[in-house]
Amino acid sequence: MNIVICEDDRVQLEKTKEIIENYAMMEDNGIKVVLATANPHDVLSFLQEDKADCYFLDIDLKDEITGITLGSKIREEDPIASLVYITTHAEMSFLTFIYKLAALDFIIKDNPDSLKEKLLSTLKEAHRRYLKLGEQDNIQKLQIKTTGRTHNIDFQNIYFFEASPDSHKIILHLENEYIEFYGRLKNYEGLHPDFYRCHKSFIVNKSKIKNIDSKERSINLDNGELCYASARLIKGLLKETTFT
Repeated sequence: MNIVICEDDRVQLEKTKEIIENYAMMEDNGIKVVLATANPHDVLSFLQEDKADCYFLDIDLKDEITGITLGSKIREEDPIASLVYITTHAEMSFLTFIYKLAALDFIIKDNPDSLKEKLLSTLKEAHRRYLKLGEQDNIQKLQIKTTGRTHNIDFQNIYFFEASPDSHKIILHLENEYIEFYGRLKNYEGLHPDFYRCHKSFIVNKSKIKNIDSKERSINLDNGELCYASARLIKGLLKETTFT
């Protein structure tokens, strides 16, 4: 589960990050802080390229972009991510309802001694919900489990599936990452309309194809990787794409 923190108080920012990272290290549960910043514009830039699973936001960010505005921008891009507000402004909690942000929690920074307990309680609930996403059919994410980890991956971020040399394992290719997990390719063929079985060892995401070399039966992906198609299955792939 990837986490973003946006907090204008640098001391509080580092404290929140430390609490989360220490918990993640002790539990070894795959929780990771991917961005911790005092600048809401950094979060907006992040959203253009990626998504997180949980956002911890202050409301008053000393910027024209408030935590409420930032939460609205996050909701436009990701309706299912967990939003958690950590602030001294208890009187502003009603704004999360007015703007329909569906915040998971609203933590008041009134007592430093209880803040850690409240933060961890909310973090655990966010992680519990993250683990449950794989049970929802209407969520456009693939949930896979590796040793000690659960990954929820947007279908649009998948480049291709590859049969691993290790029996009964699959290598999932993302833009800059590989994840190996137990499974069979046949179980993922019809998972999404863009997934095409192009070879006994590959399922490719058609939306990630840059071009196809029909002579070599090689498929060039947007991230620079290659996968391959069989003589029989490449014909159907060529019919379903505009690449030649």
